[in-house]
Amino acid sequence: MICNGKTVRDLKLNTSNDSADEQGTLPISGTGWCLLRASSEKAKYPILDLYPYATTSPIYITVSGSKLQVKEDATYFIAWIDQLITTAQQNTDWNTDAEKLAVLDQLSRARKEYEKLLP
Repeated sequence: MICNGKTVRDLKLNTSNDSADEQGTLPISGTGWCLLRASSEKAKYPILDLYPYATTSPIYITVSGSKLQVKEDATYFIAWIDQLITTAQQNTDWNTDAEKLAVLDQLSRARKEYEKLLP
């Protein structure tokens, strides 16, 4: 289980290694999000991916008197978008210049949204 980007609990699989059945509580001290993530470094038939991976959509939690701490997340995504912009600018396989400009514009707009989250 992941909360606010950090692993907070590992779920134990059953003996067949194909499901988990967990109960309990999870202490939540502030506003944020949690999700479940599953992955394996050694896939077995019938899974043919080299690195199987799945994640749920997050659930969002609001704790009264607590604000979502987003600086670390915003900083991460700004750096990621910067890498995408650099790669897009260097790519020579665009169908048209307009396609390239549209993608760069979309990335620029996304970056600005994350910049708004910084203090």
